Amino acid sequence: MLERSVRIRYWLPLVLVAILLVLQVFSPARAILFVLVALSGALLLSYLWAVTLSRRVSVQRLRRYGWAQVGDVIQERWTMHNDALVPLLWAHVHEHSDLLGYDATRAVGMGPRSSQQWITQGICRMRGVYTLGPLVVTMGDPFGFFEARLVDRHSDTFVVYPPVVDLPELLEERGIDRGSGRASARSLAATPNASSTRPYVRGDALKWIHWRSTARRSLPGAENLQVKIFDREPSGDLWVVLDMDARSHAGRGEESTEEYSVVLASSLAGQMLQANRAVGLISHTAEPILVPPGKGHDQLWELLRALAPVYAVSEVGLHHLLHLAMPLLDRNTSVVVITASADPAWIDGLGMLLARGITPSVMLVDGASFGGGASVTGVQGALADLRVPAHVIRKGMGLRRETRPNQNPQFQVLGTGRVTVVNPRAQGEWVPVGAPLGDQR
Repeated sequence: MLERSVRIRYWLPLVLVAILLVLQVFSPARAILFVLVALSGALLLSYLWAVTLSRRVSVQRLRRYGWAQVGDVIQERWTMHNDALVPLLWAHVHEHSDLLGYDATRAVGMGPRSSQQWITQGICRMRGVYTLGPLVVTMGDPFGFFEARLVDRHSDTFVVYPPVVDLPELLEERGIDRGSGRASARSLAATPNASSTRPYVRGDALKWIHWRSTARRSLPGAENLQVKIFDREPSGDLWVVLDMDARSHAGRGEESTEEYSVVLASSLAGQMLQANRAVGLISHTAEPILVPPGKGHDQLWELLRALAPVYAVSEVGLHHLLHLAMPLLDRNTSVVVITASADPAWIDGLGMLLARGITPSVMLVDGASFGGGASVTGVQGALADLRVPAHVIRKGMGLRRETRPNQNPQFQVLGTGRVTVVNPRAQGEWVPVGAPLGDQR
């Protein structure tokens, strides 16, 4: 909603006019009359000047990108038009935004019937859901008696998604990738996993014979053929269980267990989706968060959108979260638990997963390395006793993506002298944000 207003900044000139008017009525004098006329004329001129600016000045705002990831750039183009016959001596454009690292405030001035254009930009350094707006433009007359204001109450939501980094060393370990967990049931078909052998029976395929075991168990003149027993392979569905219990986290800002946990979740989801796995998310902040498993590029953005506003404000412990998630987990699915909890009480929840044929693995974010909380060494040992793969992530392991404006287009000069765009997808279109402020055309 657009609001226009003109208000007086200093009441002293009006008080002086009233005093001079009274003096002129009861004690007329040419000097008093001259000052009265001059001051009244200046006030009238200032008022008309401010009213004209409030009606004839407009601001157009265009944004190039409607979203960003951590390290990307937010860029806006502003155009101010002055259609009045009087110059705009000064104007203060103030955009009320809570986006960290972005400030669109600017002071401008221009002549009559002219326009001015500028670009503001900032680097998105922290994930989250932010608000851009409202917008306030303040202008004044030459004498500074009055102030004209244009206020646009419109605001936009701007989402900064968490980064997706490479986790090659973690994903090579057992328990995360397809078919790498220990199965609790046997398969009737061939799978990549075989943990033991059995005697050959009529109808078994010859390619299933395990010759090394056959040679070891056979006697001279009495062959004892052994065939592989195949483990049932975990299904393609992968659930990421993200622990956001406020009591478990330490650190602040980018260097915190909270931020590391979210980056781990987004990066793991990105790599598993790239491997054509179906990935889902279970978490709890102020309210439950559930993203059903899915595949493809759209699923990645669905997960990133869910992770963007996630903060460690939950009062639900990890043990309770696992209990709540149990009805959603099918047999032979894979679960990756990401937590900073050093309390081994939640490990009992993994026992329930194992009993149901679910393959769990854990990413432990060590709160002690972030300057708070207990070490997760004890939890790691307890997980080893259960033969549950666990990875410890400590502060400074390089999970933060390098901050750079990836959305800016890059240019390359060809041998013919022609200039081409290396990354054309970075050339986002300029999209209007709200209605032009103050525009009456």
